[in-house]
Amino acid sequence: MILNERSTSSAEVICLLWSDRQIAAAIGMSVKRVQELARAGLLPGFKAGRNWRFDPDAVRSWVKRNGGSKQA
Repeated sequence: MILNERSTSSAEVICLLWSDRQIAAAIGMSVKRVQELARAGLLPGFKAGRNWRFDPDAVRSWVKRNGGSKQA
């Protein structure tokens, strides 16, 4: 199945998603808190194997909706 004319390498796809550590640093929370919120379904993210992955745009929207508070 061809999604578009330009193929996307796996390296490009990986760059589109951030790790729990990257998200934690970006929003000023601990990695453990980011994982807890994601596990509870409060922070938009998903597990890829043993690792959490996040769409930075979805997390930005989440932060805006939650008033930028560091507690959920």
